[in-house]
Amino acid sequence: MKYILGIIQLLIIAACSSENAVSFSGETMGTWYNIKIITSDLDEDAKVRLHNEIDELLVHVNNQMSTYIENSEISKFNSSQANVPFKVSDSFLEVLTLANQITAESGGAFDVTVMPAVNLWGFGRDGRREKAPSESEVSRLKQYVGMDKIKIDENTISKSHPETELDFSAIAKGYGVDKVAGFIMQKGYANFMVEIGGEVVVKGVNAHDGMWRIGIDKPDIEPSVERGFQAILSLTDEAIATSGDYRNYFISGDSLYSHTIDPVTCKPILNGVASVTVIAPTCALADAMATAIMVMGESRGLEWVESKADVETMIIVRQNDRFRISASSGFNSYVVKE
Repeated sequence: MKYILGIIQLLIIAACSSENAVSFSGETMGTWYNIKIITSDLDEDAKVRLHNEIDELLVHVNNQMSTYIENSEISKFNSSQANVPFKVSDSFLEVLTLANQITAESGGAFDVTVMPAVNLWGFGRDGRREKAPSESEVSRLKQYVGMDKIKIDENTISKSHPETELDFSAIAKGYGVDKVAGFIMQKGYANFMVEIGGEVVVKGVNAHDGMWRIGIDKPDIEPSVERGFQAILSLTDEAIATSGDYRNYFISGDSLYSHTIDPVTCKPILNGVASVTVIAPTCALADAMATAIMVMGESRGLEWVESKADVETMIIVRQNDRFRISASSGFNSYVVKE
């Protein structure tokens, strides 16, 4: 099972002693998940049971939302006929409804019908390509990309064009984090961290100073073991997601093509935005907004975030050979001053 890669890894800075923290990890959504729970009540058998239950939960989410699973809910819809009602699960409808909201708020910068363009540019299930597609190939896609091609009617959805397909890769990891976090809370744990491929929810306190610390990578096209942190954030009861342009791309001629596709143009973005970090109440929202702001660009993205009382962002923009940072008015309150 695989999702489109390219999300910047948010590196969890360990601050928990072994006496009161339980940690485990696993593979999901084409990446890794990591969980830390601050507790002294989980013995080894209970830890194994909880680990297995979380694995089962994530398998269920994947079977709903992964386009790399042939018989997943989303794959079945993508192969369905036009104008035929398709019954969807409550979780699927929840994600699609949020995606539709973000599409409207972002002016189409986020759109889960972008799947045909993702595949055309070589960032989807059809595999890599070595040269950019022609203008005619790109233009042809526009007739079936857009949320206006999707009709939502209670617990069924339908599409107006047979080649319209959904892609939840820019929201599903965040949703998965939220589901796992909710499950852990239902089990009675109040202090924990859940991370899937760099998308994070933190609740309560850790075992160090009461706050969780999350490091955000410096964006750089050149791979580097010593990449370092752009910033370290101190958080509790928040979700955070980061999207970037340098972990998944291809080069053709003198051009670098990022995996982040503008749904309006059906082409990779060329606005200079290198990465976007979003802090929000839920990880699904943070995940989707980070991708949307990558497409919207610095000015529109900041304006959008400032209109939301419970969301903050940091946008890193390439400027010649350097990076420039813009942040929303409340973002710096989360930054650890070293």
